Amino acid sequence: MEQVTNATHEEKHDLLPEDGPAEDLYWQVVPIWSGESHDDLAKRLGEEYGCGYALGFEEGIVMAMLRPEWAQGFYCRLREHYLTTHTPEDLQSWERNADETTRTIPIHRLSPE
Repeated sequence: MEQVTNATHEEKHDLLPEDGPAEDLYWQVVPIWSGESHDDLAKRLGEEYGCGYALGFEEGIVMAMLRPEWAQGFYCRLREHYLTTHTPEDLQSWERNADETTRTIPIHRLSPE
């Protein structure tokens, strides 16, 4: 959509087709990284929790691509913070989740159209 409209980003977001990448993140990635089904998340944390989780994941990917140096630096800071209460072995779940994500949603095209 190249035409300029007065619609907000959120309004435009709501018009996206339901079978796009954001839906993949919602249905497939949220359970991988949260370790819970959508139903369990909704019961425990509310109906909208999975949507917020997916949007945060999506925007994290955008940030990592647009500012990779910042994302890498923040990752190191975050990992250091977690290591105050976790062992390096505990954080292997991040690696497993990343591997499962790439197997679940394989990427065949690496450049935008």
